[in-house]
Amino acid sequence: MIHVALVAPHFGENMRHCVRCFTDLPDTKVGVLSHEPEDRLPPELTGRVAGFQRIGDCGNAEQLAEGARALRERWGRLDRLEGYLEMLQVPIADARDALDVDGMRGEAARNFRDKNRMKDVLRKAGVPVARQALVRGGEDARAFVQEVGYPIVLKPLAGLGARNTQRAHDEASLASALNALLPSAANPAQAEEFVRGEEHTFEAVTIGGKTVWFSSTEYLPSPLKVIENPWMQYALILPREMDQPHVQAFAPINTKALTALGMKNGLSHMEWFLREDGSAVVSEVGARPPGANIMPLLAAAHGADPWAAWARLMTHRTWQLPPRKFAAGSLFLRAMGGGETVRSVAGVDEMRARLGPALYDMRMPQPGQPRSTHYEGDGWVVVHHPETKGVVASLRTVLETVRLQ
Repeated sequence: MIHVALVAPHFGENMRHCVRCFTDLPDTKVGVLSHEPEDRLPPELTGRVAGFQRIGDCGNAEQLAEGARALRERWGRLDRLEGYLEMLQVPIADARDALDVDGMRGEAARNFRDKNRMKDVLRKAGVPVARQALVRGGEDARAFVQEVGYPIVLKPLAGLGARNTQRAHDEASLASALNALLPSAANPAQAEEFVRGEEHTFEAVTIGGKTVWFSSTEYLPSPLKVIENPWMQYALILPREMDQPHVQAFAPINTKALTALGMKNGLSHMEWFLREDGSAVVSEVGARPPGANIMPLLAAAHGADPWAAWARLMTHRTWQLPPRKFAAGSLFLRAMGGGETVRSVAGVDEMRARLGPALYDMRMPQPGQPRSTHYEGDGWVVVHHPETKGVVASLRTVLETVRLQ
């Protein structure tokens, strides 16, 4: 029996599913560390969870360690301390250090979480990365522009995806970016040279320091372009073919990067660029399951739940996902127009009729709800098809039929 403490600050839909996946594992006892009181545990989880400890701040390593220690005293031992939220990776790792629990430790977690530190580690290891600098104010930013030229990208040091990412192409846009991020000595930002090329992700499973499985997706267009152009709809494609030449060529770079950063056991999510000359550049990597609907895409392509596979990986150090049977794609729908709420959703019935069995899942906004400020938009559609070209055609169908105003 493996004893697991799972950090679940609040019980949203994805978190509830994650907890269920852990409690479904054989020979596993699961306790929950949460911001919520125990009577807020969702009914479907009552009876599944073997222990519950309320935490005042799940972002505080000492409080996490104290809560996990209470479970350990109740159970006699604690074998795992896990959680998937990006902003909790360092405090969870520090709590493992304090309790001497197996899993990623604080130093490695900081390699993944601190983007400037990450690039330094990767560069020293010979991994191709964009030039970067730590920016504490306008002088630092302008000095970096003098070195690499415009455009440059500015982002938070501990960013998540493309959130709060800014591109500067001249002095005016640089000033706007600095105003958006307000970098300082106490809160520096990350500056990077702008890399032109196709943007991909690379998901890898590592067990005992060795890559045992990997997959890659393609952004169409890049998230940064979507942020800068509110009219763009954003798509992600997971090809049926897992052995594409550019993916096979990049795999050793991914392994080299993960080894340098300190990945021993886990599922990682890397973003990288394929330049026109065929060379690859690593953007950043997270030691966690991917966002951007990649987990639903994997479910659609493999016919199995990747969250359940991740729970087994983190608990039992094994990876079980069936062979890929489909290609999959997701289109993130963004409301058009300058209003602050979604006024109408049109074309859904036509989309259903035209897609038929290619429609895997969807989430549409309700008229009247606030317009999303995130680049992933107000709703999404997931499609799958036995051939990658079928997914591309299906995504075009969604673009042609569904309209959010």
